[in-house]
Amino acid sequence: MKWRRVTSAGSCPLTMPRHGAQAIIRLTLRSLLVAAHLLLGLLISLLIDVLAALGPPRGRIVQWWHRQLCRCLRVKIHVHGTRPKSAVMLVSNHVSWLDIPVLGALVTTRFVSKSEVAAWPVIGRLARASGTEFHRRGGGANGTRRLITRLTGHLDNGQTITVFPEGTTTLGATTRRFQPRLFAAAVESGRSVVPVLLRYGPDPETATITPYVGDDMFVPHLLRMLQRPRIVVDVWFLDSLSSEGSDRTTLARQAQHAIDTQLAKSPPELLPEREPALPRHRLPI
Repeated sequence: MKWRRVTSAGSCPLTMPRHGAQAIIRLTLRSLLVAAHLLLGLLISLLIDVLAALGPPRGRIVQWWHRQLCRCLRVKIHVHGTRPKSAVMLVSNHVSWLDIPVLGALVTTRFVSKSEVAAWPVIGRLARASGTEFHRRGGGANGTRRLITRLTGHLDNGQTITVFPEGTTTLGATTRRFQPRLFAAAVESGRSVVPVLLRYGPDPETATITPYVGDDMFVPHLLRMLQRPRIVVDVWFLDSLSSEGSDRTTLARQAQHAIDTQLAKSPPELLPEREPALPRHRLPI
């Protein structure tokens, strides 16, 4: 396999551990553990309909898998605020692919992702099995309308959905403009919108390594994170926003303001200094 030098947003190249054979063995074991859990997820995705018929609902099975993945990655989650107990639209800032298992470990939810993810090996199969809704970019107004109708149906059926309205990943120091289109599902279903802030840290190195932006590739990025003894993420579930009498543009603006306000309270020394002038990864919408 040919490896190329990869640099994250914080210019952190992929390096081997500096603490000798013990660290290399630890990294190898952790990598094997994550690989085994991905294979377990693939098996679950093949049997999920049978498992759901015999035991817990599909959403609970997926939530369990996300929780175990976070444990394999040694992710420590600090929760602030109250997790929703009924169906809502969660809207979050977007820093990394890790956002999905973190939120998926905390809430039984469906995610919205770009359509290309459905074709990815293993990950695509897991996403389809978990009930992810896929959105084809450039699909036009009709494609967006069909997606909104499906999301509205999920909300009407009592299922929470999670959207990353920036449409791309960032370093996490700021947010990009929230796209309002999918907020229409909350308006049409009468469900509330709950803004969610994700902040990785508290040490600057974790805050720099975790963002998945620019020319990052998945495997080198994963290996860099596996070298960390622990990844800490703070998750704020902010005050819900009522969709009654509102519109999608207003909801998008209010949600972004709520997240920006909480983000401004974060100690500035723990956040990356600025966003890079690089193309961001367009993962979930």
